[in-house]
Amino acid sequence: MRNRVVIAVILMAVGIVTMVGSALSLAVYSAGLESVFGIVAGAVLILVGLVLLVTELMETWLNRGQSALVDGLQAG
Repeated sequence: MRNRVVIAVILMAVGIVTMVGSALSLAVYSAGLESVFGIVAGAVLILVGLVLLVTELMETWLNRGQSALVDGLQAG
């Protein structure tokens, strides 16, 4: 695994934990703006992690396609 994939998964996990913790805090303790901020921050972390993961997977996919194209051209 590449470092960016690991970082993306960690960001998404932290985002999920933050959102769940904030939602539980909002439900149990009737917390106000802090919990809403935690939910928004968790959502942002999840989105950043997803963007990073998708770009890394697309880069890997394009590199494989480019390698296959070069090998095909060299063989022909």
